[in-house]
Amino acid sequence: MKYKKIIITIALLATAVGFWVDTSESALEPPQSAAVIEQDDTAPSKPKVVKPMPAKTMTVVEKLPQPISNSFQLMAEAYASELELPSYSMPLSVDDSHLLNPNAYIPQPVQLQDGASASIVLPKYRFSFPEPVVINLEVNGLLVTGASAALHSELTSGSEPLISETMLGADGKWAIQLNAEEDWNGPMEVSVTFRAKGKKQTLKTGIEYSHPTATITGVGDIRAEGSDMLIPVKLDVEQAGYYRLRANLYTADKQPIALLTGSDKLTEGSVVLDLKAYKGVLAQYKGPYVLSTFVLERRPAVPGELTQYGHSEEPAYELGDFAVESLSDEPWQPDEQEMQRLEFLQKMAAD
Repeated sequence: MKYKKIIITIALLATAVGFWVDTSESALEPPQSAAVIEQDDTAPSKPKVVKPMPAKTMTVVEKLPQPISNSFQLMAEAYASELELPSYSMPLSVDDSHLLNPNAYIPQPVQLQDGASASIVLPKYRFSFPEPVVINLEVNGLLVTGASAALHSELTSGSEPLISETMLGADGKWAIQLNAEEDWNGPMEVSVTFRAKGKKQTLKTGIEYSHPTATITGVGDIRAEGSDMLIPVKLDVEQAGYYRLRANLYTADKQPIALLTGSDKLTEGSVVLDLKAYKGVLAQYKGPYVLSTFVLERRPAVPGELTQYGHSEEPAYELGDFAVESLSDEPWQPDEQEMQRLEFLQKMAAD
C-alpha cells in the first residue's frame, strides 16, 4: 500500500499543477488593447471609497485515476509474456515494419496554403562515409520555380552549410545528390529551400552521417550451443569500445524469423561478435538461413558522448542449412534482474 499512496500523491500533485496551468494560461496571453486613462487636473476630485472585494472561493474536485493495480496487472502480464523468449532472439513477422526496415526514412508532408503540400524524401535516415546523400523534394498543388538543398552540422554553431547545391527537376519533383566530404560526421540537418508564387519556403529534417567505427566483413560457420544456433559475425574494428549489433534472420525466400541482438566490448582489429537464435523461434522454419538488415552501434563510453555507427560490406550473408533438431530442449530462464522486475510489477498489481 505504501507504493500506491506515493503514486496517488504524485497524481494529485500533477492534477493540481495542471489546474494551475489551465487557470493561469490567460496571464500568458499578450494584451489585446491598451486602455488610456485621462484625468482632469482643473477640478479637485474627491477620493473614491474603494469597497473591498469579497474573497473568491475556489472548489477543487479531486478525481482519482482508475485503479492503479489494474495498470500494473497489464504491465506484469505483458512483461511475463516477453520473458518467455530471450531478448537476444525475438520473433519477427511481416507486420514488424519498423524492425524489418530500421533505417527507413519516413517523409513528413508539410501543409502549405490552398491545400498544397511539400515533403523531403530520403532513401534512408543513417548514412556511412563515403555514401552520397540523395535528397528529393516532392511538392503537390503548387508550382515550384526553383529549389536548392543544403547540409548543416548540428555539432557546430556556425550558420555556414557544409554544402549547398541547386536541385534539378520539374512538375513537383526535384532531386540532388550531395557527394560526401571528409568532415561529414555526426547528426546533420537537411534543409530544402524552394520558391513558389514569388515566396521562399524552407523545409528541414535530420539525418545521421558517420565514419564507420567498425565494419562487418562476413560470418563464420554456424553451430549449436545448447538451445541456440550460434552465428559468429566477423568484424574489422577501427575504434575499440562497447558495441551492440542487431540483425534480422530470414529464410532463403525472405521470410522474417527473428531479430537477433548481441553486445560485447571489442578491441581494435579483426574480432568476432556472436549472435544467437533460440530454438523456440527456429522450430517452425527450415533452412537455409540468411542474415541481413544490420545495425552496428558503438555505445557511448561517457555521458555526453554520441553513439557512433559501423556498417556491413555486404547487405546480407548466407548462413546455409542447420539441423534445428540438434539444439537442446532446455527452457529459457530469465536472469535475476529480469525476474526482479517481474516480481515488482506483480507485487504492485497485487497491492
